[in-house]
Amino acid sequence: MFINIGDIRSTIYDINGVPVTWTGYNTAISGSLATPGSAILRDMGRTVYLPDPTIPSSVYAQSTILRKVQYVPQGANGVYGTGAAASGTAAPGGAQEYYTGYIRLGGQTYGGGDGVATAVARIN
Repeated sequence: MFINIGDIRSTIYDINGVPVTWTGYNTAISGSLATPGSAILRDMGRTVYLPDPTIPSSVYAQSTILRKVQYVPQGANGVYGTGAAASGTAAPGGAQEYYTGYIRLGGQTYGGGDGVATAVARIN
C-alpha cells in the first residue's frame, strides 16, 4: 500500500507514461488525490521500466521505474475489493473502471529519465 504525501492527480500514468484520465472522474477522487494523506493506493505487484529495453531505439537505457497501483476509493466511489467505478462511461475492465495506473518510483537521470518519483510513501 502507498499513501499520498502530496498532490498526485497528474502523476498516475498508463503503461505508456501518459497521465490517466480517471483522476478527474469526480470531485471526491480528485480531492482525495490532491490532499496529502487522503489517498490509499494498493500495490498491484507489477513493475515496468521506461523506455522499454526491448525496443531498439531505447538503446537499452531504463530510465524510469513505474509500479502498478489501484486507487482504493472510499464510500460511494467504490469498495476495496475492485474499486469499480459507478460511471457508465468507464470501459468494462479498463483502467477507468478499476482506478488503476502506474506511479513513478523514481529512476535514473540518464536515458531520458528525470529521477522524479510520485509523491507517495509506502505503508504496511
